[in-house]
Amino acid sequence: MKRKVWILSDGAPGHLSQSRGVVDALATRLDLEVDTIPLKVRSPFWKRLGRLCLPRIRATRAWLARIYDIAPPPGRPDLIVSSGANTLLANALLARQHRAANVYSGTLKGYDPDSFDCVFTVVRLAGVACNLVLPLPPVPGELARPLPAPSTGTPRIAVLIGGDGAGYVFRDADWHALADGLAGLARREGAQLLLTTSRRTGAAAEAILRGALPPALLADAVWWEQAPRKVVRDFLATASAVVVTEDSLTMVAESIYSGRPVLSVSPATAAPNANDGAALEAYAERGLLARCPIAGLPSAALPPANPSLPDVQAEIAAALLPLLEHPTP
Repeated sequence: MKRKVWILSDGAPGHLSQSRGVVDALATRLDLEVDTIPLKVRSPFWKRLGRLCLPRIRATRAWLARIYDIAPPPGRPDLIVSSGANTLLANALLARQHRAANVYSGTLKGYDPDSFDCVFTVVRLAGVACNLVLPLPPVPGELARPLPAPSTGTPRIAVLIGGDGAGYVFRDADWHALADGLAGLARREGAQLLLTTSRRTGAAAEAILRGALPPALLADAVWWEQAPRKVVRDFLATASAVVVTEDSLTMVAESIYSGRPVLSVSPATAAPNANDGAALEAYAERGLLARCPIAGLPSAALPPANPSLPDVQAEIAAALLPLLEHPTP
């Protein structure tokens, strides 16, 4: 029998990736029918009020209409899955309305934990009995297994570059230092770079990097402002190691899942929130990556190859199967 699953999406690719990771893990054990439901917050005021009133809300349909632009498909889901703070209230209300099990990936932002059947995080949430701590965040099934070893030849280092956000601020001096550090690392390792910037990097930062990095050290480069290409998975497959900026935990996690040695770098101004900082520390403690400030990159060494990666999909499936075997009454 197929189980019906609704994924709620706020439009953020990283959030949808985590939700898909949860569902793909469950799909290794069950036959699923999956609908992805986009939503937008219509009223921030009613959303804030709904967070406070959530334990007492019974008129779920009316609250959903006040808060969201959302059009769920007909029928009753067996499971509702989401990630991203804007989906939290919709997740809880729809689960209550349809008497469905529900799962959230991420921190609860003050929402009532009793409104969720399972909450996946990479850092322990105090006072949340349904919290399952994973060694890595969920990722879609095609990303959840280490890549085969790269072909022999000139070693290549994948470089995944983000930009301002999540408590990280990159200044011109950071970009110059990053270029110098990457060039020094490539020369020490006898390697070439496979470099991609992102939407957050910006034209000014890209101009600094293009001007400072010797073309001979670049096996390939994607400058997102000029000609965007989605190359992360291809670069990881070809590379023997990865350098990634810490501002994107999604990029960090995808780098770790590749099975390559990972070096995460941060600018001089780096103030991640408590959850993100704890996650990065946990990855380092488990030997999944090494961390380095950009200023230390000229003398940094690549870490050893990652150990056997944890089977996150198996942990997710083991947590969710009982919810569907014993559905909400």
